Amino acid sequence: MKKLILILVFLTIGSIYPQLGISGGIDYASFTAGSFKNTKLENNKYWFNGWFINFGLLALDENLDRGDAEMLLHYYNRKAITKFNGKEYHLTNGEVSLSAGQHILLSRGLAFSIVGELGVGWIGSDTPFDHSGVYGNASISIGPFVIISRARIFALAKLNVGFIYFSGSDPDLYSLDPLPSSSGLISGPEFKIGASLSL
Repeated sequence: MKKLILILVFLTIGSIYPQLGISGGIDYASFTAGSFKNTKLENNKYWFNGWFINFGLLALDENLDRGDAEMLLHYYNRKAITKFNGKEYHLTNGEVSLSAGQHILLSRGLAFSIVGELGVGWIGSDTPFDHSGVYGNASISIGPFVIISRARIFALAKLNVGFIYFSGSDPDLYSLDPLPSSSGLISGPEFKIGASLSL
């Protein structure tokens, strides 16, 4: 009897999340935060670009006659450019997040996605002030999915809102006015284009 129950449990789990999925693509994210300019960066808004990869659980309908659901772990790697005294420097951004989403089938092979995401990220730099920071954010994204058997091509528009702690070190060891840290809201749009495959 116990074996039968275990078999039924595994079959039920398999019917809900029968497959693993992996996806990746390119990513463009805009972050606006007063903390950037408060710590001597040139602007309070920067566009970061880079790539992302994610993997997790997919509940796919192989007959493609209804939608599917997902729960994914994401990793983002991005860069932006800032300037000091006419010289270019890089801001680096990494982020790890967890998302849950629903894909609503509009027609055979075409779906509309709604995804919620919670993440934590970090920002570093090679500026003279060695800027760095950490943040937490929440986002919602929407966009179309083209479904081709076990593969999908997608484009998503996201809106991020969160809180950041940002700081920098003053390179002048004898400065009487050291560079302050700053914290506050961080927000901005993001755009993702990629492809995924269920395994």
